[in-house]
Amino acid sequence: MPYRAGLDGYVRTGAGDPRAMLAQARPFWRIEEIAEAVEWMRAYNVAHPDDPVRFAGAPEGQRAPQGRGPGGLAGIERDLAEDVIRWQQHTGDKVVYWGGLAHTVKGDPRTVSPSSPPETHRNAGGYLHERYGSGYVSLGLTFHHGSAPMAVPAPPEESAQATLGRSGLPDAYLWNLRAPSPAAVREWLAAPVRTRLVGPRYDAHGDAAHHLSGGSLADWFDALVHVRAVSPARFL
Repeated sequence: MPYRAGLDGYVRTGAGDPRAMLAQARPFWRIEEIAEAVEWMRAYNVAHPDDPVRFAGAPEGQRAPQGRGPGGLAGIERDLAEDVIRWQQHTGDKVVYWGGLAHTVKGDPRTVSPSSPPETHRNAGGYLHERYGSGYVSLGLTFHHGSAPMAVPAPPEESAQATLGRSGLPDAYLWNLRAPSPAAVREWLAAPVRTRLVGPRYDAHGDAAHHLSGGSLADWFDALVHVRAVSPARFL
């Protein structure tokens, strides 16, 4: 998509208006927090000209449309991983792959609902873990309730988010899942789990239907950031 190339140019050189470029993006990109992240990248490059970062998107003409094309959702996950691998091979750079949990967990395979029937297949994170092994570090971002910007209720009792909410831990914390833990915690981390998914098609009236399953937190993540309550994103 042209706006991605434009954002990379802005991050590298300062050329263009990143907010105008983001206005061409998909709705969940058209928010202040994304614009601020892009502007931070530009400021970082100004301060560190010998160690720049870039904004990488799919190469033009090499990405399948974001829909149910050949291979359906499973094909899209494979394409996402191949884009990251191609970029890393081309540049030799370290890469931060920023996406939703359905894409980034080390799913080999994992199941996404509420697709009907639920779809079970390897995701982008599964392919990247296969390629890079421990060099692919999966960081999960979860929350208990709030607004995103639609109201999101407290999670179903069987979800990982509900257990984390009952833990008595701080309202926001980073948890290294590879660090030593009590036996009961290790047992819970290794057990099959459901996590709630809030994505572009999320419907709070059917909250319990929106989940990721088919693995454990220990399978999926190396570290987890959990926030008790989230506030709405600010639209551009």
